[in-house]
Amino acid sequence: MLRDLRILLTGLCLAGVALSGSAAASPVASVATVHVTVSAATHKPKVNVPWPVKVTVTNAKGKPVAATVTMQVLFDGQPVGTIDNGAVYHFVGTWQEKHGNEITWPAASRGEPLTLQFVVKAQGVTIRKNWAITVS
Repeated sequence: MLRDLRILLTGLCLAGVALSGSAAASPVASVATVHVTVSAATHKPKVNVPWPVKVTVTNAKGKPVAATVTMQVLFDGQPVGTIDNGAVYHFVGTWQEKHGNEITWPAASRGEPLTLQFVVKAQGVTIRKNWAITVS
């Protein structure tokens, strides 16, 4: 536990050093130039009903950028599963499941407070976006 805290504190100190350097060379500064938007019709998908989601990735000027996305399911902040067996999707600008291949939630997920986490990599940074759901 103490070791983990030291690693965290060291990481925070390094982030501070990176911020004080050149903004162009800092991966921390790059995060501000990549914008990730997740959208879906609802936060309450239904069991066994296709549920489409969309991910949009742009730069600071709103232009589409090349990116990858993977998705995992979290329960109480801990990973409990992946979407599409952890597939990595490559795209430019906007990604969504192909029609007929949308996410379908199983009956075992009904009523559970879950989070669908989108792990997006673009322009050398990784951004995690969470979408809270309760399957009905």
